[in-house]
Amino acid sequence: MNTLEGKAWRALAGVKGMGSKTLWRLADYLASRKKSASWLLQNPIEFEIALRGSKANIVIPEFKDQKYVEVEKYAGRQVTVLHPLHADFPLRLRMLKDLISLPALLYLSGNVAILNRPGVAIVGKRQAGEAELAAAAALASELAGKGVNVNSGYAAGIDTAAHLAALRAGGTTGIILAEGIHHFQTKPELQDYLTIDNILVVSQFEPDAKWATYMAMTRNKLVGALSDAVVVIVSGPERDASGRMSGTFDAGMAALRMGLPVFAVAPSFFIDPPTGNCQLIARGCRAWDAAAGAAPILEAMKVQSVQKKPGQKNLF
Repeated sequence: MNTLEGKAWRALAGVKGMGSKTLWRLADYLASRKKSASWLLQNPIEFEIALRGSKANIVIPEFKDQKYVEVEKYAGRQVTVLHPLHADFPLRLRMLKDLISLPALLYLSGNVAILNRPGVAIVGKRQAGEAELAAAAALASELAGKGVNVNSGYAAGIDTAAHLAALRAGGTTGIILAEGIHHFQTKPELQDYLTIDNILVVSQFEPDAKWATYMAMTRNKLVGALSDAVVVIVSGPERDASGRMSGTFDAGMAALRMGLPVFAVAPSFFIDPPTGNCQLIARGCRAWDAAAGAAPILEAMKVQSVQKKPGQKNLF
């Protein structure tokens, strides 16, 4: 599946000054002309026309001698490049990109069909208590049993608990990385449950990119964008004493900006309610009673489907 077109989009993404917004602009231009990125690479004049009026400071190189770098098999895994004109590129991202900054290029390994399944993101702090971890696992297991894919960010704590529970229940899980996909390694606790069909690994970063804090924050938006609803198990405050924003809090707020149903575990669940959960509920997230299970989340997804929002699948 690593076609010339995939390589061409990688080449475009590597142009100095290129960002996601400009890549989306190029995608719209190519779609309107019924042309490909590989064609654009060989026609720099068309490139200039496509960017006319753009505020992006793009340095256009000589394309005729452009060497495409193929995404090859890595550690036995085939990596696929998805670009906006690819048939499998998630419609969700196309429809949400004007609401929030989202990537125009994805690198995937695993079952690509998972992208088009109904999905719920389960997110939370790395440092979570046993009760919080159990709540995440119970929800992931129930969702998996109902055919709903479970997305998360592969961090320790809540993320890993959600991935593991979904797999144990015979379901599927989407792992959205905060680093390049070449750095992905299967966690020991997941090893016995993985098959070629039940996992999809996704990264928006160059395959060899190393983890960085800003990448984790950026990744959090994609976790929500690839889902039909987001559930925050436990969140830190919007900003800590040092002024740093909680990644989980940011994920919840980003999902709200995208118009997704966003749930946060209700303060009554905790002996000492986390500030972040209280703040998210005050900002518009729905308080979720863990004892209610997946029912209110599935109901919210059903309402979204009935309203026929773009990029979301009809579940019922």
